[in-house]
Amino acid sequence: MPGKCNAANPTLKSGARRGSTVRTAASALVLALFAGAMATASADILRSPEGGFTVKEREGAPTRGQSQSAVIRQHGEPEQRHATVGDPPITRWDYADFSVFFEGEYVLHSAVRNGSRSDRP
Repeated sequence: MPGKCNAANPTLKSGARRGSTVRTAASALVLALFAGAMATASADILRSPEGGFTVKEREGAPTRGQSQSAVIRQHGEPEQRHATVGDPPITRWDYADFSVFFEGEYVLHSAVRNGSRSDRP
Protein backbone atom coordinates (compact mmCIF):
# COMPACT_ATOMS: atom_id res chain seq x y z
CA MET A 1 0.00 0.00 0.00
CA PRO A 2 1.60 3.33 -1.06
CA GLY A 3 2.51 5.82 1.64
CA LYS A 4 3.01 3.27 4.43
CA CYS A 5 6.14 1.66 5.75
CA ASN A 6 6.33 -1.99 4.76
CA ALA A 7 8.95 -4.68 4.23
CA ALA A 8 9.23 -3.92 0.49
CA ASN A 9 9.73 -0.19 1.10
CA PRO A 10 10.99 0.41 4.65
CA THR A 11 11.96 4.07 4.10
CA LEU A 12 8.60 5.47 2.92
CA LYS A 13 6.51 6.96 5.70
CA SER A 14 2.90 8.09 5.62
CA GLY A 15 3.66 11.83 5.87
CA ALA A 16 6.64 11.86 3.50
CA ARG A 17 4.71 12.96 0.42
CA ARG A 18 2.68 15.59 2.33
CA GLY A 19 5.82 17.07 3.94
CA SER A 20 7.54 17.29 0.59
CA THR A 21 4.55 19.10 -0.91
CA VAL A 22 4.49 21.62 1.95
CA ARG A 23 8.23 22.29 1.57
CA THR A 24 7.83 22.74 -2.18
CA ALA A 25 4.91 25.16 -1.72
CA ALA A 26 6.83 27.14 0.92
CA SER A 27 9.88 27.35 -1.36
CA ALA A 28 7.71 28.53 -4.26
CA LEU A 29 6.16 31.25 -2.05
CA VAL A 30 9.58 32.49 -0.91
CA LEU A 31 10.84 32.61 -4.51
CA ALA A 32 7.70 34.46 -5.66
CA LEU A 33 8.10 37.08 -2.91
CA PHE A 34 11.80 37.48 -3.73
CA ALA A 35 11.07 37.86 -7.46
CA GLY A 36 8.39 40.45 -6.70
CA ALA A 37 10.82 42.46 -4.59
CA MET A 38 13.40 42.35 -7.38
CA ALA A 39 10.87 43.54 -9.95
CA THR A 40 9.82 46.59 -7.92
CA ALA A 41 13.19 47.81 -6.66
CA SER A 42 15.58 49.68 -8.91
CA ALA A 43 18.48 51.68 -7.54
CA ASP A 44 21.09 53.47 -9.59
CA ILE A 45 24.46 54.86 -8.50
CA LEU A 46 25.27 58.40 -9.64
CA ARG A 47 28.38 60.50 -9.29
CA SER A 48 27.63 63.77 -7.53
CA PRO A 49 29.22 67.09 -8.59
CA GLU A 50 31.47 66.83 -5.52
CA GLY A 51 32.88 63.55 -6.86
CA GLY A 52 31.09 61.18 -4.46
CA PHE A 53 28.44 58.66 -5.38
CA THR A 54 24.76 58.67 -4.52
CA VAL A 55 22.05 56.09 -5.03
CA LYS A 56 19.04 57.19 -7.05
CA GLU A 57 15.97 55.12 -7.79
CA ARG A 58 14.39 55.38 -11.20
CA GLU A 59 11.15 53.76 -12.21
CA GLY A 60 11.28 51.93 -15.52
CA ALA A 61 15.03 51.24 -15.54
CA PRO A 62 16.01 47.59 -16.07
CA THR A 63 16.04 45.71 -12.78
CA ARG A 64 18.36 43.06 -11.41
CA GLY A 65 17.56 39.62 -12.81
CA GLN A 66 15.89 40.72 -16.06
CA SER A 67 17.10 38.91 -19.17
CA GLN A 68 18.78 40.68 -22.09
CA SER A 69 15.79 39.87 -24.29
CA ALA A 70 13.42 41.47 -21.74
CA VAL A 71 15.56 44.64 -21.72
CA ILE A 72 15.44 44.80 -25.53
CA ARG A 73 11.64 44.29 -25.51
CA GLN A 74 11.23 47.09 -22.96
CA HIS A 75 13.86 49.61 -24.16
CA GLY A 76 14.80 48.60 -27.70
CA GLU A 77 18.28 48.07 -29.06
CA PRO A 78 21.07 49.84 -27.14
CA GLU A 79 23.04 52.68 -28.72
CA GLN A 80 26.24 50.76 -27.99
CA ARG A 81 27.13 47.25 -26.83
CA HIS A 82 30.51 46.94 -25.18
CA ALA A 83 32.62 43.80 -25.43
CA THR A 84 32.19 41.20 -22.70
CA VAL A 85 35.03 41.12 -20.17
CA GLY A 86 36.09 39.00 -17.21
CA ASP A 87 34.99 35.82 -15.55
CA PRO A 88 32.09 35.77 -14.84
CA PRO A 89 31.36 37.55 -18.14
CA ILE A 90 30.23 41.17 -17.64
CA THR A 91 28.71 43.17 -20.51
CA ARG A 92 27.58 46.81 -20.66
CA TRP A 93 24.89 48.21 -22.93
CA ASP A 94 24.54 51.99 -23.26
CA TYR A 95 21.21 53.71 -23.86
CA ALA A 96 20.60 57.47 -24.20
CA ASP A 97 20.27 58.15 -20.46
CA PHE A 98 21.37 54.96 -18.71
CA SER A 99 23.67 51.94 -18.96
CA VAL A 100 22.82 48.35 -18.14
CA PHE A 101 25.39 45.89 -16.77
CA PHE A 102 24.84 42.19 -17.35
CA GLU A 103 26.43 39.11 -15.86
CA GLY A 104 25.99 36.57 -18.61
CA GLU A 105 22.39 36.94 -19.79
CA TYR A 106 20.96 38.77 -16.74
CA VAL A 107 20.94 42.36 -15.42
CA LEU A 108 23.23 43.11 -12.48
CA HIS A 109 22.71 46.90 -12.29
CA SER A 110 21.38 49.89 -14.19
CA ALA A 111 23.29 53.15 -13.97
CA VAL A 112 21.39 56.33 -14.84
CA ARG A 113 23.32 59.22 -16.35
CA ASN A 114 22.36 62.62 -15.04
CA GLY A 115 23.10 64.87 -18.00
CA SER A 116 26.42 63.83 -19.52
CA ARG A 117 28.29 60.57 -19.90
CA SER A 118 30.95 61.84 -17.46
CA ASP A 119 28.42 61.36 -14.61
CA ARG A 120 28.65 57.61 -15.01
CA PRO A 121 30.52 55.84 -12.18
